[in-house]
Amino acid sequence: MRLVVFLFLSAFLLLPRHADAYCGVPEIRATGEYFQRDLVFVGTVTSGHYSLAGGMYRLSVQRIFRGPIQKEFTVYTWDDDVRFPLKTGATYLLFASKDKRGFEIDSCGNSNLLSHATKTIRELQMLSQAAPFGVIEGWVVAETDGIDVSGVRVTVKGKAGVYSAVTDKDGWFHFRAPVGEYKVDFSSGEYYLNAADDFRYDPEGFELHAGETASLQVVSVRHLHQ
Repeated sequence: MRLVVFLFLSAFLLLPRHADAYCGVPEIRATGEYFQRDLVFVGTVTSGHYSLAGGMYRLSVQRIFRGPIQKEFTVYTWDDDVRFPLKTGATYLLFASKDKRGFEIDSCGNSNLLSHATKTIRELQMLSQAAPFGVIEGWVVAETDGIDVSGVRVTVKGKAGVYSAVTDKDGWFHFRAPVGEYKVDFSSGEYYLNAADDFRYDPEGFELHAGETASLQVVSVRHLHQ
């Protein structure tokens, strides 16, 4: 095992790093992250090692919500701002993405100690019983302080129809929609995309599944008129 760990962590230094060492916007719900990750499971850490490159851990599986059926998984995390180190003997609910290195975990979503994940587990269990609808929510944000972001109507379009909602005092909007493909309608000119943002859901095109919560973020133009 020590040799495997050494070889794996050495490979960290040889393979190109991922471009993003930060989390996408906005924060993602568990019922959204479930559909964006390749592996969602509960497991207990049986062994692991952390170095300057990152950490690699082996976990004994207790329950799999999404992904291949196995008794054990090996996951890794980079040593960067979104690292998610694990403790041997602890049990976690983990959301992981698969790449050429294996299954990567990070601190950007809903991975947590199992003892802190009761609500998340309950939400994941309900997905199998979900009706063919999901939720589209998000925020209209201001680039400068003191701008009123309430009362902005945000609209999305898809084959299933056109859906919209008006933001509250915090710029938050929320509505229910049938499963399908959608994109945000920018024709009102009330909001735009910040090209510097890394989106968990692309406002210019995303798919909504049964029980899923898709979280979006756009920027208000109101400050431009002052």
